[in-house]
Formats: sequence, structure tokens, C-alpha cells
Amino acid sequence: MNAYTISHLAGEAGVSIHVVRDYVLRGLLHPARRTASGYGLYDAQSLARLRFVRAAFEAGIGLNDLIRLCRELDSESDAAVDSLECLRSLIATRRASLAAVDEQLAGMICAARSATELESHHA
Repeated sequence: MNAYTISHLAGEAGVSIHVVRDYVLRGLLHPARRTASGYGLYDAQSLARLRFVRAAFEAGIGLNDLIRLCRELDSESDAAVDSLECLRSLIATRRASLAAVDEQLAGMICAARSATELESHHA
């Protein structure tokens, strides 16, 4: 088993120690075991969870939704599947919204380039 200290776990996930500590306090992460002196040690599963939670958060999924999901996953609740499906639906909706914004931006770029080219031809 790979054992990560909180600082090593944070470094591997590319987040600050403060983020890891906050996630532990919120119940998003749990140490796999503790040392005799009480320090938490994390495993590869903890690292995967941290990376997932961080990516989901950066994708716009709120911490409350992630906390609920992690609790359901940790308790092996049947509700976990429903929460996972709901989050996938949310992501699909956001993906469609982002695609529409991207199309608008592409159109705006074309219009701006055309306007610049017209100005340069008239100068």
C-alpha cells in the first residue's frame, strides 16, 4: 500500500495542504489509517478520490453535492447511483451550454476579424 502524508497527497494531486485539510473536515476524504502519533495516512484510493473531487469542483459541481455524493459512496448507499446519474445529467447540460457559448464566441471572432479587415482595407 502506498502511504501518503497529507503534504505528499496534496502534492500528488496538485492542491494545497489547506484544500486537503478542508476536504477531510467536510468528510470528502478520510485517512486510510493513522500513525501511532495520530497523523493521517492516505492511500491510492484517497488520491483518486481527491483528484475526482477537485476535478468535479473545478467543473462547477458544488461542494454540498460532492459532500452528499461522497457520504453516499462511503456508506455504499443505493442513493449513490442516483446522485452519480444526476451529476452526469448536470454535466451534460453544462456541456451543451458551453458548446452554445463556444459557437457564439466563434461567430464574434469572425465578425471582429471581418471588421478589422474592412478597416485595414479602408485605411
